[in-house]
Amino acid sequence: MYDQTPPQIEVIPLIKGFTCKALVYLIYSLITFTPFVVGGVLWYRYNIWIAIAFFLFLTLISGVVLSKLRVASIPFAQREMSYSNIEIVKWYVGKNICFMVQDESK
Repeated sequence: MYDQTPPQIEVIPLIKGFTCKALVYLIYSLITFTPFVVGGVLWYRYNIWIAIAFFLFLTLISGVVLSKLRVASIPFAQREMSYSNIEIVKWYVGKNICFMVQDESK
């Protein structure tokens, strides 16, 4: 009955190097702040109703992009756990862009 082992939990990959860390913060800031910036610019240029509509639409798109990053990088056994936006981006960059082979002999 208890012969099944629980799934192994992986930790968030360590991001090493300046370019990888810069890429993490660039992706995070684009996903997080694009709706605010576009909404503010449209509010200044046109009117508040267009700005609100684009802000809500881009917030929805940001959520879809984050969910795609989550599915592409976080292991299946850990997808139900709660992760912040920066943690999802770290998982994605660590697993798909700046992956490094870990030395298993240590």
